[in-house]
Amino acid sequence: MVEHNSRILGYNIATSIGYSFILTIIMAIVSLIVKAFYPPSPFDISPIEAIIHSPAEGIVQILILVILVAFVFPARTVLGKSSLIQVRKIGLITALSYLVFSLLPYAFQVSYPQAYLGLTIAYNLLNGAFAGSISTII
Repeated sequence: MVEHNSRILGYNIATSIGYSFILTIIMAIVSLIVKAFYPPSPFDISPIEAIIHSPAEGIVQILILVILVAFVFPARTVLGKSSLIQVRKIGLITALSYLVFSLLPYAFQVSYPQAYLGLTIAYNLLNGAFAGSISTII
């Protein structure tokens, strides 16, 4: 039986928030690189939204997301697998919930970039809290 306490929950939430921000930064960099080579494409940090507007960018973002999830599964030994199982759960759940929560800035039509940035920060915090809580429960 796995022990659930508030310290583990706090660590998982903080880790998930950080990983969600890292995913957002990487997706923004990918979107800027695509925009540099193909200017008509919009700036999208959500892979689902990017598939709708620019399918090539969306596929690249989803492939990078899959690579980042595979990056948290490197250990092949039994000892490595058992000690890193919590990190693997956090990485997988955060990446999967990132696909849904990253649609939040596109759910509201705003004309100010500050509102878009605020919604981006909000979905990262919500994604981290959700993924950290779920990874603690599972």
